[in-house]
Amino acid sequence: MVVFCTKCGAQNEDFSQHCVQCQATLPVIGNRPTAYQPDYQPPFQTAYEPIQPPAPMYGQGSNLDRQSKGADKKIIAGILGIVVGGFGIHKFILGYQREGLTMLLVSVLSCGTLAGFMHIIGIAEGIIYLTNSDEEFVRTYIQGHKGWF
Repeated sequence: MVVFCTKCGAQNEDFSQHCVQCQATLPVIGNRPTAYQPDYQPPFQTAYEPIQPPAPMYGQGSNLDRQSKGADKKIIAGILGIVVGGFGIHKFILGYQREGLTMLLVSVLSCGTLAGFMHIIGIAEGIIYLTNSDEEFVRTYIQGHKGWF
């Protein structure tokens, strides 16, 4: 690229800093190097940064995390709640001994007269367990310890 002097209008070489005719300072155009350009030195790294493992793709890590927290109990508890909900077995699966024992004792000690009522509760809870997402199930019934419905 040709550089023209702003004072006399003379044509100069690409990387000239002074005009060949009038010795005036030429304007810096584009990325033309200045008077002194030191050799390239990489920037100083202050601290070592270890390579981080890649982030889990498409929710792989969170799926394993939900299963370790108890989302794998959702299907078993839901089916048992629908099939034999009157005996409270689905409550024992989730770790609710008090609620499970209550349902079992009400069904057995009433000689089956209230077993139908307990079975309706079990069916409703089984449907609720199966229709919740894994995250919501873990948050509500595993971490939140919601005993009824």
